[in-house]
Amino acid sequence: MPRWYKVFKIILILVPVIFFIFLVCQDLVVSGRLEAAYNFSEPSPFVMPLAPKARISEVKKESSDYYQTMFDDPIYFDVRLPRKFSTITFWAKFRPTAGQTVRLAAFNNKDQWNFEAKDFFQVEDLGDGWYLGSVDFDMSAKRFAFQKYQFMVSLPGIRGSGRTVDISEIKMLSQREPMTLGIFWQKLKAKIFN
Repeated sequence: MPRWYKVFKIILILVPVIFFIFLVCQDLVVSGRLEAAYNFSEPSPFVMPLAPKARISEVKKESSDYYQTMFDDPIYFDVRLPRKFSTITFWAKFRPTAGQTVRLAAFNNKDQWNFEAKDFFQVEDLGDGWYLGSVDFDMSAKRFAFQKYQFMVSLPGIRGSGRTVDISEIKMLSQREPMTLGIFWQKLKAKIFN
């Protein structure tokens, strides 16, 4: 058997194995950190589009920014993740009408209308009326069903006020304990023997 044939055969075996290991590592989030963004110009596999459509505009474009205008509340979106996480931090670029408060809420249980709401903090003035705000949540008590967490943008007093909020980008950092070999082995044993 020629040497090049053996090398080719080894490569054909290794490529799928390496690809499988890569997919398992992605699913387990071995590093304990998962970053994602939704910029309104193209879908994100993690941050779902805003809803319901009756409370927001279609996607608009201004210079290089894509955004949607929110004119009623509440507005909902889901975050799809491969695993449960301990904390999630959000950053959002938004442009409110003067005096409009912008809050983000994480649902403990949407069916029971139980949630934790927070105003955006660390607001940075980006100019032209745009701000960058941040909010973080402890996700340990939040419902994680069908591989998703549920969130709500709350705009107190906006209904019928004529005020609006444009939102241009949502970034997210999800964190959990890194997956070490020891932790992986403990979880595997628990699944097999329990």
